[in-house]
Amino acid sequence: MLGQTIRILAASDTDTFGCYANTLFALADAQTDRCTSRSTIYAASIGAGLMVHQFTRWLRRLPVDCDTTLNLLACKCTVA
Repeated sequence: MLGQTIRILAASDTDTFGCYANTLFALADAQTDRCTSRSTIYAASIGAGLMVHQFTRWLRRLPVDCDTTLNLLACKCTVA
C-alpha cells in the first residue's frame, strides 16, 4: 500500500497547529518500502494537488481539512 496512500495534514490557526503535534510518530513506527514503486510519481502529483486545494481554501478564508487520507488502492478518502 505504502506509495499509494496519501496523507495531507494542514494547519490554519493555533487550534489546528496543536492537532498537528498529535499526528507525529516515531521513525521506527513508519512503514518501509522502496520509493521506486510505480505509483510514487502519480501519487505525489495527486498529493500536491490536494495540498494546493487546502492552501486555496486557506487563502479564501474557508475551513481547512486538518487531516485528509486518500487510499488509491481502496479508492477511499477519509477527512478528519
